[in-house]
Amino acid sequence: MRKRRFILTWINRLLLLGTLVSGLGSLLPANIFAGASLLSLIFPTLIVPHFVLLLVTLRISKKRILPNLIGIALTLIPALAQFPFTKPKDQPQDCLRIATYNVRAFYQGLDAPEKMNTWAERENIDVLCLQEVRRPSHKPLEKSFSHVAFAPKISRYSVGIFSKYPIIHTEPLTFSYVEQGKRYPTRSAGLADIVLPWDTVRFINVHLNSTGVQDGDMEVAPSTEELLERGKQIARKLAGSDRTRGLQSKSILEWIEESPHPVVLCGDFNSVPGGNLYARLLLHLEDPYIFKGSGKMGSFEPLKRRYLPIRIDWTLHSEGIESYDQHIDHINLSDHYPLVTTIGPPIEEKATSEEE
Repeated sequence: MRKRRFILTWINRLLLLGTLVSGLGSLLPANIFAGASLLSLIFPTLIVPHFVLLLVTLRISKKRILPNLIGIALTLIPALAQFPFTKPKDQPQDCLRIATYNVRAFYQGLDAPEKMNTWAERENIDVLCLQEVRRPSHKPLEKSFSHVAFAPKISRYSVGIFSKYPIIHTEPLTFSYVEQGKRYPTRSAGLADIVLPWDTVRFINVHLNSTGVQDGDMEVAPSTEELLERGKQIARKLAGSDRTRGLQSKSILEWIEESPHPVVLCGDFNSVPGGNLYARLLLHLEDPYIFKGSGKMGSFEPLKRRYLPIRIDWTLHSEGIESYDQHIDHINLSDHYPLVTTIGPPIEEKATSEEE
């Protein structure tokens, strides 16, 4: 028994050390440490061995569970940012529904825009933030949304914000820290100030730099040697794209801090909720998915198909907004799935208006 306790103690200590290294590494700015996204992907999964070892340790020696409790506490938030565990709350009548959706330039089918418009009508989407919009193929969506803003304005390939409510100001945004010769990665963001029933809210829609990993890269290789080589290629692509996303992150934080209105930040971040940008965003914004996420997992179909149901599409909002639900709707109209969020006015403001 003494030998078991000794071995278990050191396994727990080494696991905690690995968790700390992974967590701290993922918090480094990606433009400085180009492997941060890999560590952000690994870090939340470490909650599983910590939980298993907690159960084992409880049976052998309850006094030795502290490393497991620390490990679970450290990995809990990024794990919850991937795992929906709640049911939608009762929603007041004055709530609105917003969605973020990478539409893959509508290449999933000739009638994809029509089907997306039908979906938006059925789901009562009030504000729709799209990435990888190919114009003028978007036209069917204008049947449901009378106000539209694109960034860049003159490009046929852009991000777009579609709204049923008036847009009083729009602005294409430039990732000024990214090398300007990269074109789309420098211009794949835009904002729109939308007059909602209770307040003017600034919607910021972003599409961060792609990982460069193609669907074919994830096919099973016929030999161990080729599998290892393919794994190295994927790791290099992920690490290489980190630097650009790290530079893009600096601009996003500035846009949020400079906003004169409450903010809703939507987009395809091409990374899991974790790491330096996510941690810094949580100082300003709330992620509804953590405690209000419901339904199915996985926002990127190629990974979900390979039993990696992770979320790379985010919607966060300021404290001046109340959220009631956030879920991923698994409709097959793109290689992504839309992330839908139900929002409303702050509870204090609502209570005051009801009293009046």
